Amino acid sequence: MRLRLIAVLILFAACLGLPAPVQAAGAESAIRQFNDRLLDVMKTGTRLGFKGRVEKLRPAIIDVYDMKGMTNNTLGAAAAAKLTPEESARLIEAYTAFSVATYASQFTTWNGETFEMGETRPSTGGTVIVGSWIVPRSGQRTAIDYVMREVDGKWKVIDVLYEGTVSQVAVRRSEFSSILRNDGLAGLMSAIDKQTASLGRK
Repeated sequence: MRLRLIAVLILFAACLGLPAPVQAAGAESAIRQFNDRLLDVMKTGTRLGFKGRVEKLRPAIIDVYDMKGMTNNTLGAAAAAKLTPEESARLIEAYTAFSVATYASQFTTWNGETFEMGETRPSTGGTVIVGSWIVPRSGQRTAIDYVMREVDGKWKVIDVLYEGTVSQVAVRRSEFSSILRNDGLAGLMSAIDKQTASLGRK
């Protein structure tokens, strides 16, 4: 009876377009590996310096994040559709560099922090949300949930939710859309590049 119930639930999830548990395990594995890389960078962060942290984090971020999808979602579908392929490529590279620099400026040292995995739950449009926490040696842990979807057969992050509610994409869209509206694409690219450079000086 229990096996029949599990089979029915998996079939029901498939009919809704939601990932089955075995499929979603790939999403969990991707975040575990990413968290391991973050922890490694934190433990060697002082020795590596900002440039060294960037070099170690960039391939990990490119591997686990759908940077094209995140850039387009941050820009907004309508605005992204107006870009030429060359403009889109330049913006994706600028946003990737900014994202890597953000991580490199935040995960600088290790003070006994650990990462814990939470549950993985289905979301809309075939996506899943992979729960995780960063846990300090003392004090409250911080929830970092990853919204993921399959891109060319591989689970990729398309948004990050801080404390379960604050969407990274939504925050950046609010910031970038006004710059794009007032200063155009060149102004937005310049603003992103300046923010990236400023992170390296912190």
